[in-house]
Amino acid sequence: MVKNKLKILALSFLEITLLLIIFTPINGHGMVVGGKTPVEDVEKDKAMQALGRFAVEEHNKNKKNDGDTSNPIKFSQVVRAEKQIVSGIKYFLTIEGMENGKKKTFDSIVLIKPWSKFKDKNLLSFSPIQ
Repeated sequence: MVKNKLKILALSFLEITLLLIIFTPINGHGMVVGGKTPVEDVEKDKAMQALGRFAVEEHNKNKKNDGDTSNPIKFSQVVRAEKQIVSGIKYFLTIEGMENGKKKTFDSIVLIKPWSKFKDKNLLSFSPIQ
């Protein structure tokens, strides 16, 4: 009976320890594993700007493939970005662009798999901000 109580106590301690490890901030930045983190100086970050351009180009290509003959969106810049570590790196981008001669803002999500031979990039979503 005492042995069973000790076993339960040890397992409970182990569970609490694992939970603390999983949800403890890392790198001192208050990040939680799997949480989104902002990308700093996104306007000057060439990689983020290239990723935004990729998102717009993919969106335009998908529209064309779906038979949509409206004017394509013209990329201006990424104004905000966050990243999240998943099975790859998921980037949440806020993109400014021109559509039919009007400045508009769009939300986009791009997934990159850095371990892939070709560093696969997939456009997961692209939509105007209302």
